[in-house]
Amino acid sequence: MIAPQGRCYWAVVPFSPAQPFRIYAGTERAPLAVTTTAIVNAARKGDPQFDAIVPVKARPVLVLTELLAPFDEVLALRLRTFDKLSAAEQQRVREHQEDALFHLEPAAFAGLPQENAAIVSALVRVPVGAIATERELGTLNENELRVVHERVARAHGLRLDMLALEQAQQLIKRLQEPGP
Repeated sequence: MIAPQGRCYWAVVPFSPAQPFRIYAGTERAPLAVTTTAIVNAARKGDPQFDAIVPVKARPVLVLTELLAPFDEVLALRLRTFDKLSAAEQQRVREHQEDALFHLEPAAFAGLPQENAAIVSALVRVPVGAIATERELGTLNENELRVVHERVARAHGLRLDMLALEQAQQLIKRLQEPGP
């Protein structure tokens, strides 16, 4: 996958696991239903890795990042189809008045079967091998991607103030340097 950032693709995305967790117990046994405490206690006694059985769904996602090392994953957002929104909500999203949903312009996302919005609080990590990159469903322009990134940071309460301050200080320093 080359430069996936801001592009929409079909992907196989697992649902977030929740208690009771279903743990694979081999081909001869049914999955074990266990709690968080049981897994943590077992991990303290030995190998902290277990094979969990979680439901997955093929769904379109909006990729937010380039490929992330060392696990060859990307961060992506789940989408909300407009048929799940009221007419008033749809209009608010189209007018960019709904911070929780970012409108995906149908003309730029022609590969989607219907109008969608990215759910800015619905971050998922997706292995690159779980993304069907042979067909791009649409793409954001640079400004739209910047706005989505800003909304994701706000929605998740990410503290980026020091990063912004450092960038401002670098800009001031460059402006104070004598020109050629």
